[in-house]
Amino acid sequence: MRNRSGPSCELKLDLQDADELFVARDPDVASGMPGLPSGVDRIREQLDARSLPGSLAAVIVLPPAEVKSDLADDIGRALERYCEMGISKAESEIRLLRREGVRTMAIGLSLFAVFVILAETIVRTGLPQAVKDFLGSDGLFLVVGWVGLWYPIETLIYTPRPHRREIAILQVIRTMRVDVREEV
Repeated sequence: MRNRSGPSCELKLDLQDADELFVARDPDVASGMPGLPSGVDRIREQLDARSLPGSLAAVIVLPPAEVKSDLADDIGRALERYCEMGISKAESEIRLLRREGVRTMAIGLSLFAVFVILAETIVRTGLPQAVKDFLGSDGLFLVVGWVGLWYPIETLIYTPRPHRREIAILQVIRTMRVDVREEV
């Protein structure tokens, strides 16, 4: 459902036509215009650079010939579909990362256990204290054991964060109010 109350953030996009919301603008060297990312990419960049607002409005400014009476609703539906596809893709990536993290956690825990046992075994031997310290107590084998756990922990906790942020941004865009205005 589209948010129709007053927005806490308003973004303005000057476009040449409505399709430019999803398609990048080509450069026009003759008029001194560089290429521009699509309108939705510009919205995402602005949202990614700040705390997400509770509600959002996009004011899309188009040439008078491009403005139609139901264009705001058409754009709203297109944005909803775009966001739903993006959210679905990000959720799928998170599921894949979770599966990868769980699978590699077994390997990581096994490595950790093996190297902790090796470290303890070294500490209990009659080797010189310097060797025991280097390999055993707080030494190389313990570090290698912890390194074996790092990838699964990172995969489960940290790697999904950009995908969660993407979902949050797309949820804000999906519910934003769209106003279409003629350029003056």
